[in-house]
Amino acid sequence: MTPNQRTLLYIYAGLVAIWPLRYLVVRIIEPLYDYLRPDSPRFVSNDPPLVSAIIPAKDEESTLADCLRTVCSQSYPRLEILVVDDRSTDGTGAIARSFAETDSRIRVITIAELPEGWTGKTHGLQLAAGQANGDWFWFIDSDTRHEPDSLSIVMEYARSEGADMASLIPEMRCDTFWERVVQPLAAVVLMQSFPLFLVNNDKTKLAFANGQYILIERTAYEAVGGHTSVKDKFVEDIYLARRIKSSGRSIRVAIAQGIGTTRMYTSLPTLIRGWSRIFYDATMRNPWRLALKAVDPLIFSQPAHIALIAAVVMLLAGAGGAFAWWLLGISIVHHVLNAVVLQRIYRFSFPGGRGAAWYPLAGLVMDYILFRSIRSCLTGRVTWRGTSYTKTVPVATVAAPVSKAG
Repeated sequence: MTPNQRTLLYIYAGLVAIWPLRYLVVRIIEPLYDYLRPDSPRFVSNDPPLVSAIIPAKDEESTLADCLRTVCSQSYPRLEILVVDDRSTDGTGAIARSFAETDSRIRVITIAELPEGWTGKTHGLQLAAGQANGDWFWFIDSDTRHEPDSLSIVMEYARSEGADMASLIPEMRCDTFWERVVQPLAAVVLMQSFPLFLVNNDKTKLAFANGQYILIERTAYEAVGGHTSVKDKFVEDIYLARRIKSSGRSIRVAIAQGIGTTRMYTSLPTLIRGWSRIFYDATMRNPWRLALKAVDPLIFSQPAHIALIAAVVMLLAGAGGAFAWWLLGISIVHHVLNAVVLQRIYRFSFPGGRGAAWYPLAGLVMDYILFRSIRSCLTGRVTWRGTSYTKTVPVATVAAPVSKAG
């Protein structure tokens, strides 16, 4: 073994040694997170506040009915439900209206066009909030499902923590191969920027919320300008949380275990487009921050695959000698440690963390997602749910007349 080969092995072994430290860090921070489970306390009051559930829906005929069934079945006693049918071209509006015919708590708001300067979701949420009667707003995505006590549990969580905004990270429903492979890793990469034990600390400035499930007190929402204040954002949830926390109010975010699920994307193309949009806005549209996210796996994870392939090639060619065997051994240890740490992290969003075994493939897809996000930062162009935005202004829009139906 040459001195250069020995030096290379020392450097590689040093990179691998980071992984036991990462495992230790994960074990330390796990108990610092808040978890909400079926046995968590429920909200109990003789005079519970009225909650307005607001569900934005654009072309959501495949998910809306399941979502509405679980929302309508909530045990929380005072609830109104507003469904925003936002320029849908499928059966979304018909589904919403059919539910409204059988449940007087449901109202359907129909949006015909998107006004300039808004993203579709922020416009729909702001419009519905202006027509809602609730003391609290419960913003939920149509791809979520909720156990009957979910709202009651989160309301009690907000009350007990003194939070003006409480958000939930539902468990992921991953029904296809690519969902199981990529979804958990994408969530991990995003949450690296938002450690929840810091988000939930009122003394820090770090803020985060998950727009799939936000419960917010009405006066706090209105005091920071509501969604009008974040009208051009694609991750309006994070920006709204920043405004709430910077105003001196309290936010809390918990991980759902057994009380709520979501299925964000159903195919690889929609998954890539969706997460590209999320990372583009979550990093404040800064290409350098996105580039830094790509550097970590390039240094600490992907060398495992390169080293393994190089070692096997050298051994099959009868070259490399002791260096090839040492390289093979270290790369195997690297893969094992990598899988152990990632499997534990994946469990935060995906039950059992089974997708960790596919990390090498997921890493390649994540590289492409981050590249697309960087490109969006440089061009200012994003296409989402049938609308193209240039610097978040819809390419072709006019003023929005709004009608109310159902």
